Amino acid sequence: MVNSVESLKILMDTFGDGWKDQLSQYFRGSREFGPEEKRCLINFFDAYREDFIGNRLFNLAEVEKLVESEILNNQIENYVDDMLSFYYATEPLRELEERDPVKVKAAIDFIFEQVILRYNSDFEDSYERYEFSGHQEFGDAARALDSLCTYVVAGNFYKTTIVDIIYSHTRLSRDACRHLGNRIDEKFEALQQKLLIGKLYDLLS
Repeated sequence: MVNSVESLKILMDTFGDGWKDQLSQYFRGSREFGPEEKRCLINFFDAYREDFIGNRLFNLAEVEKLVESEILNNQIENYVDDMLSFYYATEPLRELEERDPVKVKAAIDFIFEQVILRYNSDFEDSYERYEFSGHQEFGDAARALDSLCTYVVAGNFYKTTIVDIIYSHTRLSRDACRHLGNRIDEKFEALQQKLLIGKLYDLLS
């Protein structure tokens, strides 16, 4: 995968001299972009996200120099920051995994059973058992995994793709991601039914 600097240069070549205006229009949602243009934009944001996660500050600084606009740089940073919401929310799980790879799987199992598969309104009270700092932190991590589960079930993805999506958004180890992917795969039909019932409930509410 190319880094954010290389990806931005591809974007600049694709859009030509007006690339900054095109990028601003994308953030404003003021025009439709073609498939190649969208792919180019998505590749840049993904590359920027990877450089951020990898702490490759030199690349990010070079992007800032190429953009030469404080407003546009802030828009890029804010956009990618939104892309990282699941990554931020699952940081306590990554920290737990570094300390205890077995306990993080137990935490994933608990979240799967008490939040994803069925909902226990008191689940946040168990935050200390899994070494979270408080209710909010535990709730944010659980809701992030629940949202990812909803996305992969709605997309009807294969298990290998589910694991890739979980890894992309959380950066838990591949082993931990496979563990959650296996749980989702085992209960896929039940999760589909839950999703359909939820949509029906929303329609009738």
